[in-house]
Amino acid sequence: MLFVVVNNQWAISVPRSAQTGTKTLAQKGIAAGIPAIQVDGNDILAVRWAADAALKRARAGKGATLIEAVTYRLSDHTTADDASRYRDDAEVEAAWKREPMIRTRNFLIKQGHWSDEQEEAHKAECSKQVEQAVANYLDTPVQPTSAMFDYMYAELPEDLAAQRDQAIEEHGA
Repeated sequence: MLFVVVNNQWAISVPRSAQTGTKTLAQKGIAAGIPAIQVDGNDILAVRWAADAALKRARAGKGATLIEAVTYRLSDHTTADDASRYRDDAEVEAAWKREPMIRTRNFLIKQGHWSDEQEEAHKAECSKQVEQAVANYLDTPVQPTSAMFDYMYAELPEDLAAQRDQAIEEHGA
């Protein structure tokens, strides 16, 4: 088993440090007798290396591993959250400089493995795929009301059968 803990530095609206007395979340694995490692969660290559090593270990029958990927939550916790109430703008701005996709893009460009032209072509291909997926979805026939009941159980429980009948009565088949 592989446990990946994404430590985004926040426990909803309080710093992670207010949620636990441990200095790291990787220590939680060690306390449970599970080998654990802490990696820079903004470094895609470091996370991949740690995951590959942990999976190799697990597949060899050597047990579980916990990976703590330390990153930063750049946005609000939910749509009902206003993180600006409890986070300093400078802290968030500094975290954007370590954002994983930007960091990886810059690394690949520096290594000569990526270019603006490749990125534009990739974005165009992704847009085309998304547009096709949306078109496929919009072309999907509307399912009958009964479908949400018909494929849930081999044998529909009585209480849900009654709900199914009521839904069909109110909304049609």
